[in-house]
Order: sequence, then structure tokens, then C-alpha cells
Amino acid sequence: MTETDGTAVLGVLMLEGKMADVPGLMKSEQTFPYPVRRMVVPGASTPFTAAEAEALLPGYVAAAQRLEREGVKVITANCGLMALLQPEVAAAVRVPVVLSSLLAVPAVARMIAPGRRVGVLTFFTDAVGERNFRASGWSSEQFPVSVAGVGHCESWREFLRTKEIDGELRPRLRADLLAEIEGLLQREPDIGALVCECTMLPAVLNDLRAQLPVPVFDLLTVLDWAVSAFDRPVRRPERRAERRQERRAEVASRA
Repeated sequence: MTETDGTAVLGVLMLEGKMADVPGLMKSEQTFPYPVRRMVVPGASTPFTAAEAEALLPGYVAAAQRLEREGVKVITANCGLMALLQPEVAAAVRVPVVLSSLLAVPAVARMIAPGRRVGVLTFFTDAVGERNFRASGWSSEQFPVSVAGVGHCESWREFLRTKEIDGELRPRLRADLLAEIEGLLQREPDIGALVCECTMLPAVLNDLRAQLPVPVFDLLTVLDWAVSAFDRPVRRPERRAERRQERRAEVASRA
């Protein structure tokens, strides 16, 4: 759900250009169960290298500060490479910033048995390495990980190009992602959990979770955790309405 009246809990820093309007992805109204404010960062085209991502820092800092002024409680982005900007953007505001699911790797690693490792799922494997890890607050020396990606799959390259999923493409995306995960688990049988770094994979990831022998964390699950620190979902729907009224009153009092 999108909110523009200052009641949004989550603020999303969006890249310019066409974005996939698919449940599970940042643009879709069906992805989040709580109010969201999406803000396009001027001049932010999709980065494919660390240098391209880091060049976007000034715009991301300015947009994050604007979202904070509008009252959002948590700030995120719709591209996994923005992990490289995590320290600087987090330092520029006073609300939690979660630009990548890689932030969760230390916590996930401690959830599983000693001697087991975390597997990282991404799009292009050569775009995710030690710089991303260190920007997220850890290193592969502390938490050894194995990285796998779908960038070699024509189905996922098509999705990257078109930003659309039709009835023919969806099963191909699922099959290719499942094959990549199964291959990773066969090669690395000590993997005890997966962290999905790419923000495009959740388009079909939830379809596969029940088939996998290990848990899979992604940016959406990490954001749910961060948002719950401000307003933990309860079963009573009337309480959610009360909270939204309280947030509107808080915004009105600041005006």
C-alpha cells in the first residue's frame, strides 16, 4: 500500500526508469502489508558496477533525508548493489536504514549450527563480493559465505530487460532459480541457510520456499523485522486502523 500523507512506515528509494510491478518486488502495491512511501532518486539509473552504485551516493543521501523529514520509520532501496552505500546513508539520517539483506548475514549465521555456512543468492555473482560484505558490517573471514547467481540464465536476463513476467516466463524463472539453489546446496552441503541479496528474485522466491531444505531470508523478511520494531502486526484489524490514526495525528502535530 502506498501512502503520501506522512503515515508511511517504510520509505523506498527507487531507481529511475521502468521497474517491475510484480508482487514481491518493491514497486508492487501487493508486496508490503504496511504503508509505504516510494521516492525515485533523480538521476539514479540501474547500476551494474560498484563504481556506478557509489556515484549515486549524494542523491541517495538527499532522498533518504527527505523521507526522514516526511516521517518514515525505516528506509530501504530497490537494488541490492545499494549495500555499498549503507554506511553513508545510515549515517545521514536518524532512522534505521536497510539497503540490503546482506545486513542480516551475521544474525542468520548465528541462527544455524556451528560449522554451517550461509549461502548468498544474487543476480550477477561478480557484482557481490568483499566490498558489499564490508559495507554491510562484516567480512567473509568472519562469516564465510558461498555465492550463487542467476545472471547466466536467459529467463532472468529476459526479466531484467523487460521488467515483466507473463505466464510463459514465470515457470522458467522458477525452474532456473530452483536449479541454481539446488546446485549450490549440492556443491556446498554445509549451507544451513540462504540470504537472497538480489531484489528481483523475490518475484518467484516465495513459490519455492516450501520445496527447499533450508530457510531463505531476503530483503522483504529483513524489512518486516525492522518495521515490526515500530509497529508489530497484531491479529486485531481495528488496532492497525488505530495506529494509522495515531500516526496521522502525530504528523498533524508536527505540521
